[in-house]
Amino acid sequence: MVNQEPNASREEKELLSALGLDDLLSASSTNRTSTSGSRQQSLPDGSDDDDVITSAPLHPAVKAGLALGLVANLGLLLSLPPVLLRRGAPYLPTFARSSDAMWERIRSSPALRSRLLKRKRAGGEAGEPAPAEPAPAPLTFCDLGSGDGRLVFQAARQNLFATSIGYEINPVLHAFAAGRRLVQAPMYWNTTSFAMRDLWTVPLDKVDVVAVYGLQPIMKDLGTKLKAELRPGSLVVSHVFSIPGWRAEKGGGQGNIFLYSVPDCWDQGSK
Repeated sequence: MVNQEPNASREEKELLSALGLDDLLSASSTNRTSTSGSRQQSLPDGSDDDDVITSAPLHPAVKAGLALGLVANLGLLLSLPPVLLRRGAPYLPTFARSSDAMWERIRSSPALRSRLLKRKRAGGEAGEPAPAEPAPAPLTFCDLGSGDGRLVFQAARQNLFATSIGYEINPVLHAFAAGRRLVQAPMYWNTTSFAMRDLWTVPLDKVDVVAVYGLQPIMKDLGTKLKAELRPGSLVVSHVFSIPGWRAEKGGGQGNIFLYSVPDCWDQGSK
């Protein structure tokens, strides 16, 4: 009989390498070698491995990778109906390079820097007279179509926002993000939250920074909603696709990031 274990191990190694988890397989190779030696000692006299049918179980890392792949594909599948109805966008994760550029653009925005400076002045030093103007309210970040929640967690780490909220209509992605919050980010329980909700029903009148990753067919209608609800001083950051009729801040489109400051992003006649 032919032992199938070497072929199974080779397939596991190739799959783990594709998932970037090949180091986990090497960690278990020592255990597999010692187990093989023990099995040789326990075989009856005159027997060898070729006479024994074995089935190599999947490595735990492979199982985890397959499970994550299943969740990602299911999440992508469930995001298609809103796309077909022109009510949303498919699940497209924001990669680190893009998100780093986004936060850099947000931090350098004159509108945000002005609000942060007012808050710093309002805080004052001990013994200083009270400021003439009250401190601006703490900032709120909102991700419309938050997917796996990565931007919400990044927002919490920026030390800019008192609250970071993610809205997602896809039940699989919402559950995944909420699970990550409970398991991986207990330090941000008080500053982050997720809700399963259609982005078109989300109130935006108390939001300071809105992140969107929509497709071009919905951007005009989304721009109408944002214009009707956002208050002066708010920022809108859009990935890849611009908002028709809106004027981005200097460097608009750089790194596929469009940053808009309300109400300066509109023509005078359309405010």
